[in-house]
Amino acid sequence: MSSSTTYAVLIHGWGGSPKTWEPVQWPESWKVLAYTLPGHAERAQEGPWTIPSAAEDLADYIRRHVPAGARTLLIAHSMGGQLSMLVNADHPELLDGEVVIDPAYNGDDSPADVAGMRRTLDAFRTDPHGAMNEFIQGAFSKYLPAESRRAIMDDAGRTNGTALADYFSSEYLEDGSFGLRGHTPEVAKRRTRPVLGFYTSRARGDYERACDPDGLDVEISLWESDHGHFMHMEDPRRFADETVRWAVERGLADAPDADDAAARRSESAVAAV
Repeated sequence: MSSSTTYAVLIHGWGGSPKTWEPVQWPESWKVLAYTLPGHAERAQEGPWTIPSAAEDLADYIRRHVPAGARTLLIAHSMGGQLSMLVNADHPELLDGEVVIDPAYNGDDSPADVAGMRRTLDAFRTDPHGAMNEFIQGAFSKYLPAESRRAIMDDAGRTNGTALADYFSSEYLEDGSFGLRGHTPEVAKRRTRPVLGFYTSRARGDYERACDPDGLDVEISLWESDHGHFMHMEDPRRFADETVRWAVERGLADAPDADDAAARRSESAVAAV
């Protein structure tokens, strides 16, 4: 493996699995590693199921699979963005850049919103998979292919039900949680590595910029036009191109060679037929 190789560690979201990354094609020169959260997929019985413990598990995964000093990107979706943020804040030596896709932080924190979250948690304690099915349906957009919808629902169905509830509580409702807007900066302000955020509203992008340290390199990719929570599955070509361009501009990856770029264009054209 070349010393100039970029390592991309992919971190799926709540109720997901590495399968959610399958539509995305990365440069052939990248070493792509798809992490599985405890409580999910083949790790369904492994715990504990809290954000801090999962973030430390992710940090250990990086230490075991990525050579020290290698250029490393953490690319995280949804709840995975809480894990990548914690690693950026607590273990900056393990990464060079962080990419987040509609991350599960900067959530609305009015008393009514928090009360609604407590009701949601009660539903997950009572019927975790039934509640998850309803929750996920609200995250689908018109751009999400039927095959991707099925994969997402399958992933949710094989996630440990208790883990679903425990993670939700850990994200938003426990001491030390930072998913709500008033608490997100407590962790975000400790970031030191650049951030690329994919968002579907200007307000959410503004919250990202506001919660990070002054002077931190933060770029926002705004996907409007009714895009949804699973942007990387809705338009994987656009997502990959924007991520690669961002990484190359910051010296975190080499520009794809001509053959690699041609192959990516060819596959994109075939997919569009």
